[in-house]
Amino acid sequence: MQGRSRGAVTGSRGRARGERALLSERTGALFERLERQAGDAVAEVARLRAHLRRLEAENARLREALSRVEEGIAAASESAAASRQAVSESHDRHTATAVPAAGPSTHLVDSEPPPSPRALLNQWYQRYPQAFFKGHTRPLKVGIHQDLLAREPWPEKLVRRALACYVHLPRYLKAVRAGAERVDLDGRAAGAVGDEEARHARSKLDALRADKAAEREARRRERLDRKLGDLLAKHHSS
Repeated sequence: MQGRSRGAVTGSRGRARGERALLSERTGALFERLERQAGDAVAEVARLRAHLRRLEAENARLREALSRVEEGIAAASESAAASRQAVSESHDRHTATAVPAAGPSTHLVDSEPPPSPRALLNQWYQRYPQAFFKGHTRPLKVGIHQDLLAREPWPEKLVRRALACYVHLPRYLKAVRAGAERVDLDGRAAGAVGDEEARHARSKLDALRADKAAEREARRRERLDRKLGDLLAKHHSS
């Protein structure tokens, strides 16, 4: 009787040891799987951080290039302004006694509010179709703002702003090429684009493209930061 009792105890202990061994094996496998997942997550975080550093270096390079372009634009603008001033003064000396005739658009403007610069530009597309184009574009005559002031009833500041909306368009800047023929408000030939004017337009166009590239890079970097934050949050929660 006592032998059977000892055998039962021995069998119970053997089963207990077997269960503990199985539990230990399963626990070890679980820890190994968790360690592999953690290792993979850490590796992914390291890869994303390396990619982020490359993006930051590229962004710094773009900012440096943009800074150089802006410096070039500033220098070209000063030179172009000086040239325009000289041409304007020469023109004023030769036309000091000339009184420009009022065009058909010089109606009473006190009774109506002035349009926005862009709205005024839209009027010019209709009023001067040989000078302002929505498709294929031609460079405008140097000093054309003076011709506009002679025909338009609006203040000089508004005329200049509306004109700036047009001459800063990418398609207009592309049209300002060395040797390209300029036109006046009636579409008549009014000189050609000089080399310096073409370089200035090209600098402005490059600056616009650099700005757009920087905006795209900033949006891509923001998406990457969001993705990295989500991944880190997911890793910490697990």
